[in-house]
Amino acid sequence: MGNDEFILYIRKTSDCEKTNDHLGREIWKWLRDRGAHKLFNEKPQPCYWESIGQSIDEKKLPKDATQFEFDRVLLPELYNFLDILKN
Repeated sequence: MGNDEFILYIRKTSDCEKTNDHLGREIWKWLRDRGAHKLFNEKPQPCYWESIGQSIDEKKLPKDATQFEFDRVLLPELYNFLDILKN
């Protein structure tokens, strides 16, 4: 999964004003501390929504995202963490 999916969740469920870079770093730290690793040699991959337009911005949706591999059992706890990041 990529941090674009997690940022999309935050944007759709809150008025979070944190930047995508900040959110991405915090998400990565949380995942890394639980054994995740980055895919694609840590190079961000393009997102599969429009690459330019009104929905793409540092405080909206990212144009690219880092992909992670992790144990899916972490998803409920991760989404609890994302809810905390929204504030």
